[in-house]
Amino acid sequence: MGKHCKTPHECGFQHLCRADQPQAEFPVEWLAGKLHKDIQSRQQLNPALDMRDVDDALLNRDQQRIKTVTITGQTYFDQPAAAAELEKYSFPLYFLDFETIQYAIPRWARTKPYQQIPFQFSLHRLDSASSWDHDEFLDLSGNDPSRSFAEKLLAACGNEGPIFVYNAGFESARIRELSDRFEDLSSALLSLNERIVDLHPIAKRHFYHPSQRGSWSIKYVLPAICPEMVDAYQSLVGVQDGTMAMDAYIAATELQDIDPSKAEIAERLKAYCKLDTWAMVRVWSALTAVELASSIGDD
Repeated sequence: MGKHCKTPHECGFQHLCRADQPQAEFPVEWLAGKLHKDIQSRQQLNPALDMRDVDDALLNRDQQRIKTVTITGQTYFDQPAAAAELEKYSFPLYFLDFETIQYAIPRWARTKPYQQIPFQFSLHRLDSASSWDHDEFLDLSGNDPSRSFAEKLLAACGNEGPIFVYNAGFESARIRELSDRFEDLSSALLSLNERIVDLHPIAKRHFYHPSQRGSWSIKYVLPAICPEMVDAYQSLVGVQDGTMAMDAYIAATELQDIDPSKAEIAERLKAYCKLDTWAMVRVWSALTAVELASSIGDD
């Protein structure tokens, strides 16, 4: 193995080759971001290089934190600093997640190959720690969902209050694309982007658990900061991640409305997307130490 495993493109079979090589207990691959050139050189000579053998002077702040937490097994959580960063955002609070579909051959007018077209959203709104509401959109008609999606999103998000997402680049880009397609909705849609608050960098600055393996993806952060949510995802039927959601969308749009399977798929998609936004509520709660009413999200 070597540089050719990742250049010019990432090889999808690295795990097969790596299985026959010595394994580090704490691989340097878990050090997030670009590795120092001296670490890269050593790794070429020793693919099983362990982060315990890496000089701290070669690591940036995040990498040093990953190394310390991984080796000691002690979680890093500066909860007061996270809460201080989030306290400027007052109720109502919105938590938003999109699901999209992309076709190699465009299915609808004014769309491009592999363009991510949003067909579903979930939105949790908190008016206080004990008062909440949920809204959603799902279009399985097989027609272009974009216009209806945009109109429903604007109605659901209101005119004020932060809109929390996790990894803002995704939702922000979809909103910009919708604003480009629908000139009469453009100004209102772009105003949503001005309200978006990304939980990802806040979690990255203030939280790291040994199980994260160098990633701050919500799929790693959530089970670490809210372990009880693991069972909630595992209990989902049929749709448990974004890829499964796309597959479910394609299957549903090929069915007639009278087919009971279509309604079943719709419920599965709604349950998955709703749990994704509830997961963000739980991450926000953990970062702010705001205790939520036990009834929130139970349905």
